[in-house]
Amino acid sequence: MKRTSFGLQPLEQKLADLLKPMFVGSKKEFILINNLTKNWSEIIGKKYEKLCYPQSVKFAKIEKNATLTIGVYNPSVGFFLESNSESIVERIAVLYGFKSITKIIIKQDPKNIASDKATEIKLSQAQEKNLNEKTAKVADENLVEVLRKLGREILQK
Repeated sequence: MKRTSFGLQPLEQKLADLLKPMFVGSKKEFILINNLTKNWSEIIGKKYEKLCYPQSVKFAKIEKNATLTIGVYNPSVGFFLESNSESIVERIAVLYGFKSITKIIIKQDPKNIASDKATEIKLSQAQEKNLNEKTAKVADENLVEVLRKLGREILQK
């Protein structure tokens, strides 16, 4: 088997590789998914943001409506989200300004959830410097923070 790359890869490439399973579609659809992921805690609530995640979004070919699949780690959270799916759809509609998500599917995804104490990821000085250089040109501070966190998780592995 031939290796296609050696050493560190650009953060942009890793981010694209991570989002590929969740997204297949146009740039407009990608923006919707990106905003959904970015604002997940506002949509779901701080209490449930660590207990579930947006697993996938499927857009209908003819209609502009989409189906959001949410992966949950706990059956009781799944029940709560299922019973409150209409309010979640409304929160997403408020976020986008139109009703883009019309249906929510809940899928059970068993996983051990880490404690509330986030473990700080330690990188070498060279890796940290490289990460800071890659994100230095990004103007949006929130995006910089998210990209650096993602970069640390990728480089840690």
